[in-house]
Amino acid sequence: MIWIALSLLVASLAFVILLLLNNDDKPLEDEAAKLDTEDDVPDFIKNYLAANGVELPAVIIYSALAVAAAALLLSALLLPTKLALMVVLLIPAVLVMLTKAVGAKRRAKMLAQLPSFINQITRRLSAGISVENAFSDSVETLERPLGTVMRRIVRRVHLGDELHKSFDREAKASKLQEFGVLATSLRINEQYGGSIRAILDDIVAILRLDDAGKRELSAMTGETRFTAMVLALLPPGIAGYMFYQNPNMLLDMWATPSGQSLLLLAIGMEILGVVVLWRMVKSIGR
Repeated sequence: MIWIALSLLVASLAFVILLLLNNDDKPLEDEAAKLDTEDDVPDFIKNYLAANGVELPAVIIYSALAVAAAALLLSALLLPTKLALMVVLLIPAVLVMLTKAVGAKRRAKMLAQLPSFINQITRRLSAGISVENAFSDSVETLERPLGTVMRRIVRRVHLGDELHKSFDREAKASKLQEFGVLATSLRINEQYGGSIRAILDDIVAILRLDDAGKRELSAMTGETRFTAMVLALLPPGIAGYMFYQNPNMLLDMWATPSGQSLLLLAIGMEILGVVVLWRMVKSIGR
């Protein structure tokens, strides 16, 4: 019965993770309706997700929270005290890391869409269209996730907000400094005039140069990242092989208090090592 419950829990968690990772690839039929459904989510959750660059429908947020709560409850009821305590600490850490991973994926996709979007704007500016109208026209065919953000900016402008203030607000919410650069450029153009097309072309050139540098750095550090992945997978792989060859050894260790302490210490050190390696690898592209 315990293994059935745990299997169902793992399957539910995997389903939620797939929903989180594939959310940006699904078409958005009605974004206004989506925004209305997000109003049911508590503000502190929305603020935390926004600070990490994540925007999710309410159904996915509540599904993830329900699976996490079920995992915590089953761990407290079915597992030994020490192991349950470790699982209780591990589940929030997994949710935090998953949120940051989804946010990083979303930011990277927005940055990949941004240069071509700015190019569309400059082409419309060349035809004599105003800056606000150029943004509005370019947003119509823009895909997610950048399209979601830009449509929100355009709606604010239509409601009377200034364009550079809307970009500045999104820069603070999504933690994307590129939006802050756009906000500064638009504010300078509104206050002092000048050619906004030239400024936008320079921003596109900088964005593409930065992307090329990140790709080159990623290629140069590919061996290091692969080594980190091997180091993270090696201890659990050896433990699995040992359990497959001689399961009584680990079971006998678990049957004694000192053996439990050693195994739990090993699991804790493995988790800590994985977190440290993950942060080191993620810091390479910053």
